[in-house]
Amino acid sequence: MNREWQLLVKTAAGKLRQAGIERPYREASLLWCGVSGQDLSQWILYGGSLSSSLVEEYRLAIKRRVAREPFHYIIGVREFMGLNFHVDPRVLIPRPETEQLVERILTDADKRALVIADVGTGSGAIAISLVYFGHLEWRVMAIDLSEEALSVAKLNGANLLKDRGHIDFVQGDLLTDILEPVDIVAANLPYVTEEGDQEYFPELSYEPRIALYAPDGGLKTILRLIKQLPSRLKAGGRVYLEVGGGQADRVEQCLTAQGLVILPRTHDLARIDRVVAAEKPLGE
Repeated sequence: MNREWQLLVKTAAGKLRQAGIERPYREASLLWCGVSGQDLSQWILYGGSLSSSLVEEYRLAIKRRVAREPFHYIIGVREFMGLNFHVDPRVLIPRPETEQLVERILTDADKRALVIADVGTGSGAIAISLVYFGHLEWRVMAIDLSEEALSVAKLNGANLLKDRGHIDFVQGDLLTDILEPVDIVAANLPYVTEEGDQEYFPELSYEPRIALYAPDGGLKTILRLIKQLPSRLKAGGRVYLEVGGGQADRVEQCLTAQGLVILPRTHDLARIDRVVAAEKPLGE
């Protein structure tokens, strides 16, 4: 093992530990991989050349992490559904629990042609994953209010999909600008309340507020979308919403008030009800 590299990473890990990072040596090592573009195993087994420019870039990355900038913004990549998405401060970093929303849709949806709207697409993680793993006849729209977020989603679509499928990128406020009825609405909208979150998770201060926080117990944006569903969903169409802990009951009550039929929930590994789903009755 390259002793100079080992000392560099060990020193960096000490700084991360002092900054309150939970797994400092692992992050120090992975940040090196992100900066150098090489696998960790290569450095451990064979070492490599430590140029002054590479060391300086690494030290800058550690400085950013010490300031609690999110790890994935620093390396510029977040894995989601086995795909590597570009992320930066223009978009929310995709969370593992959102994979359950995608997997639920992939499990539930039949193989006929479907029109799917991903509302609040951000990095495009949901929409791109549905196109990548779904049926070739599915037509997916990725909708976001932020032009900057759509730029990131378009970049990810170009990098990841290539000839696998096509996405229509739409700048708009929820479903306001979608005139045709759709079969499926998928949404990971802001559902976090601001009370104390940044005190315990300082990384949140780097992510776009509009993608994280919402008034009314975190549900204002979700409830706005629910009111649009009866006029936008086809008969038999479904909606899948990611929600926070303790929010599922109220969200289901609002879906019922709009005439939708509640479907089983999906919970995450912590047993939190994470995905709420509902269906528009046939004949309506």
